[in-house]
Amino acid sequence: MVTACDVLIVGAGPTGLTAANLCARLGLSAVVVERRESTVRAPAAHVVNARTFEIWRQTGLDLGPILDATLDPSEAGTVHWVTKLGGEVIGSLPYERQGPEMLDISPTPLRNLSQHRLEPLLLGDHLDARYGHSFASAVDTAAGVLATVTGPDGDYLISARYLLGADGAASSVRRIAGIEMVGARTLQSNVMIHIAADFRALVGDHLGVLSWVVDPAAGGTFISHGADREWVYNLPWDPEGHPFEWFDDERCRELVCAGLADPSVEFDVLGVSTWHMSAQVAERYRAGNTFLVGDAAHRFPPTGGLGLNTGVADVHNLIWKIAGVEAGWLHAATLDTYEAERRPVAVFNSEQSLHNALRLVEIPAAFGYGNGVEPTTDAMYAALADPSTRASVEAAIANQAIHFDLLGLQLGHSYEGSLVIADGTPAETPAEPARDYWPSTRPGGRLPHCWLDASSSTLDLVDPGVPTVLVCAGAEAPAPRAAAPYVVETVPVDVWTQIPGLVPERCLVVRPDQHVAYRGNLSGVASALTRLFG
Repeated sequence: MVTACDVLIVGAGPTGLTAANLCARLGLSAVVVERRESTVRAPAAHVVNARTFEIWRQTGLDLGPILDATLDPSEAGTVHWVTKLGGEVIGSLPYERQGPEMLDISPTPLRNLSQHRLEPLLLGDHLDARYGHSFASAVDTAAGVLATVTGPDGDYLISARYLLGADGAASSVRRIAGIEMVGARTLQSNVMIHIAADFRALVGDHLGVLSWVVDPAAGGTFISHGADREWVYNLPWDPEGHPFEWFDDERCRELVCAGLADPSVEFDVLGVSTWHMSAQVAERYRAGNTFLVGDAAHRFPPTGGLGLNTGVADVHNLIWKIAGVEAGWLHAATLDTYEAERRPVAVFNSEQSLHNALRLVEIPAAFGYGNGVEPTTDAMYAALADPSTRASVEAAIANQAIHFDLLGLQLGHSYEGSLVIADGTPAETPAEPARDYWPSTRPGGRLPHCWLDASSSTLDLVDPGVPTVLVCAGAEAPAPRAAAPYVVETVPVDVWTQIPGLVPERCLVVRPDQHVAYRGNLSGVASALTRLFG
């Protein structure tokens, strides 16, 4: 027996589940296969940026429960460098822009939400998600892809028009498609100790999402997934020096205690795992009707929290194109724009993440380690007692600010190519494009957010399945064209004039992924739609 569907998605992480929700929204049948027996049970990714929430909002997900599960900025809005957790705080930085002022830029600012709490919220009853089912192989056919999947009762076949590899860094889909990764495979190996603990009393007034322990005798990073209930302690790991089996429960307890100012504080070790920091991007994103998305297409250092968010934007870019091809109003060659548009974003994000990771070495260098000073606890305290050295350490910490302030990467990427009609205006490039975001209607960029009322955004006007023509109230809407379906939305004059680059005589054609495709006079809409989508 063969199961037939439009899209087979391998991997039920946030990227795969977002793809499945987008398919459901756009009328594509999808099957998700996941080799895990359930949603992920331990913390992994935890940063959900503004753009990802915007995408889920457009997908039709109920954001209420998702936002309720996030950490409040008062708890997760700061990063600290500490001698030990609960010890002296040497320096602090804001963790991204999470304040109410962000509501002028996005209806859904960045928040911290642990992946093991997120995945069940993305998994609705409307999705055909098969846990405990492993992707085994696939071959191209005249109809698309024929995949072999191993389930609890043995192998079976799935015939799909398209195959999406959302199966992570060790992607089987990528391997079978014969696609190589480009870049550094292993920059550093790490061990992650998952603990249940209430550390609120320990940290006192210094709540934060990340606490970097600078004591060389410990040297890890505590990540809060809820200060009163759950934490992760991340440490560098030398696989040649210690096999994974070395990290038994007793050893993990010793390592965590070494990072605590008060090692008598109670906690429980829930689990331990390892991971490898990489900076790689797939050489190509497509092989026939097979596409790579998320971590299967790119691996970033976690310094920036870009992995999950880049994956969600990948499928937001791809699924509407698949739906358009299947509906007959987009040419099949349009699918080539997925790689052309998304791979440069991944390269930029990978380079920025790597830059952030390498910049962190400035802090131990400021302590003098490696320059005739042995990294010991006594050397750390001696350095902090010296006003000149302490000032250097504090300056090195302050220099990490961009690491935790990447609004430009959240909202600022812009596309070029056949699905964008440039209007000749020069790009407004910020001095720090990763950090700064300037709202603009220049073709290629994300439609700027403006409030239509207390709860509705201009982003909410964009149809997720067909192009949207935005016009100013009072302007004459273009006549319908059957060759390229679209919807027309009217924007009140007082809102229209708030959107950069617009006057009443202009209009916008916005792609289903909320990126501007055309900016110009209403008289040019018909030819623009033909050029873009005809």
